[in-house]
Amino acid sequence: MACAYHDGGQPFVGLSCHLHMTTTPALPSLVLRGSSATARFGDGLDYVQWEQDGRVTRIPLDAIEAARSLDRSFEVVLTTAEADRPPVVYAVHDASAAAVTVFCAALEAHLPERAAEGPRVDGEELITEVPAGHPPRPSKRGLVVAVIVVFTVIDVTVAVLREPAWAIALPFLQLFACAGAFMALTLGRGLYDALRLPKHGITVMAELDHYTDKTKVYRYTDQDGRLHFYRESTGGQQLELSYDPRNPSRASARQSLYGQVLMALMAVVGLGMACGGLGFTAYQIFLALRG
Repeated sequence: MACAYHDGGQPFVGLSCHLHMTTTPALPSLVLRGSSATARFGDGLDYVQWEQDGRVTRIPLDAIEAARSLDRSFEVVLTTAEADRPPVVYAVHDASAAAVTVFCAALEAHLPERAAEGPRVDGEELITEVPAGHPPRPSKRGLVVAVIVVFTVIDVTVAVLREPAWAIALPFLQLFACAGAFMALTLGRGLYDALRLPKHGITVMAELDHYTDKTKVYRYTDQDGRLHFYRESTGGQQLELSYDPRNPSRASARQSLYGQVLMALMAVVGLGMACGGLGFTAYQIFLALRG
């Protein structure tokens, strides 16, 4: 583009007075958060950061064969050096459908091109582990806050309409009930899985993957090649567990008869604690409102 300048009153045509530069917008830092895993990718990164079960790993783009999206699920398929061996798959489930689409498209655009035929590297060998950052936020924080608000309203109501001392006594009973409910739900679900999954699920030998400050973390692969993790404080280098084929991330280690009986008894105790605490709270609010 040319523009006119004046030199001593005489115009002349000079070089362009504006430089037009074409730039490519930078890829934003993308975060795909699911129910049990989080994936991160952004401009300038030659890897996908994967966070799951307290483990943070970096998956280089050279280790990725393909990226797949299906509604609210996203999968990273690793390369494999052997054609007859199923590839390892990292998966994020229950994410935002829009976020899955954007994340998958961004990753696919940056994957290196590969020849149709040629040697393949084992992608799992290229993955590196990095120190974990801050622990993930509790997924049920909203429910906890709602329970606290409801109990607070009940305690204040009973204290105002009946006796102020209940404002101190009732919270202890409610904590007792919450502890019982947690015991009943956790142990009850564990017992249900321990009884059902060995008969109706798929049983595999999980391999010890890494340690946390509290437990061991085992890894196993489902029938579609997806990688999953399971926490268990006991066990050696291998752990026999059964998973639900419809929800492979739900698994249960083999339990002895003694362990199953103990879980059942503790679940019943927890149920009694929950019913007793909640029942007494309901009785007190009933008396307060009745006047």
